[in-house]
Amino acid sequence: MKTISTVRFRPRPEYFDLVANKLKERADHWASRGTTAKVYLVQDDDELIFQIILDGMDTLIENQDEALAYLDTIRKYLIEYSAEEGHTSARTAFILYESE
Repeated sequence: MKTISTVRFRPRPEYFDLVANKLKERADHWASRGTTAKVYLVQDDDELIFQIILDGMDTLIENQDEALAYLDTIRKYLIEYSAEEGHTSARTAFILYESE
């Protein structure tokens, strides 16, 4: 079943463009994989939202360590959401319906 994963980032203002460019590169990296249906990078005020649609949850699980390692490379440029959430606010869900 297709899966959508959304990760919100709040870059420190002085690093906003740097983080945006790094996430654009990351979007291209994911888009080049055969298991990725779509990748979006969206700006909402001071946040960047990375959204990826995958063919299945397995792909997300298989790449979790790589994704966390990538986060470690940009963590110093981000503002924490909270002690519980850390530097990102992430959500993953199954796609129940997709229009034609």
